[in-house]
Amino acid sequence: MKSTILIAILATFMLAPGEAPEKASEKSQTEYESNEVFAIKSALNADQRDAQVRPLAIVRRFKPQVDLLSKDRGSYVLDLRENVGEPLFDGDTLATGQTGYALVIFTSDNSVAKVKPESMLIVRGQSLANSRLSNRRIDLEQGEIRLEVEPIGSGSFDVQTSRSLASVKGTVFGNNADGFIWVEEGQVNVTALNSGQTVSLFEKMYAEVDEQGSSVESGTLSDEQLGDLGEGYEDLDEDLIERTVIVRFRDANGQVREINLTIFEKSDQ
Repeated sequence: MKSTILIAILATFMLAPGEAPEKASEKSQTEYESNEVFAIKSALNADQRDAQVRPLAIVRRFKPQVDLLSKDRGSYVLDLRENVGEPLFDGDTLATGQTGYALVIFTSDNSVAKVKPESMLIVRGQSLANSRLSNRRIDLEQGEIRLEVEPIGSGSFDVQTSRSLASVKGTVFGNNADGFIWVEEGQVNVTALNSGQTVSLFEKMYAEVDEQGSSVESGTLSDEQLGDLGEGYEDLDEDLIERTVIVRFRDANGQVREINLTIFEKSDQ
């Protein structure tokens, strides 16, 4: 009887090792396949995300000194030999020195922002690849800019200061950080931030929002006044020709990316 029990126990121990590895092997194979599928899906999703997002704008032309503060790339001074076509992403800050100018082109539709000396702005929004529709905002902290905004369908383009918000659909206008806005052509809706009062400006009109952001004064400009407001942009207003360039940049993960952009530049550059 004892011999029979001993044989049964030995048989159990001899069978168990043969069964366990087989189950473990099946489980490992299942986990491997699951992890592999997950990795492939993650890679595809990452590629899709990278394909969707591109720089909001590029700094196409500038005169020293121009500083850039990027949340991903840190703070640095733009170099004429290395930084022509420097990308701007959501949250990036551009600042011009006493003699600095910058011409910024938005990638979705080639809208242009010309930045005067001693100005500082932050670009906001997101630009989707293969689409002209995007929501963009410039936070103008100091100084003055002039914009040529292309008609953008259902997208939006705003300029915000500490006291005013200018909303446009397609126009040429100027804006300074003290809440003074003037229109050369098209239409701009100007809102006082604190009161919500809004006025619509058309060609040769201006608006000025008071320091408290409570009221908006508007009126009409003479040709001479409009000409005076446009002074100082001459070097950035020269005739431009269309050209396609490849812009390389590093994304938030440090990967080098490339996009093709249609830009406009001086014929002698």
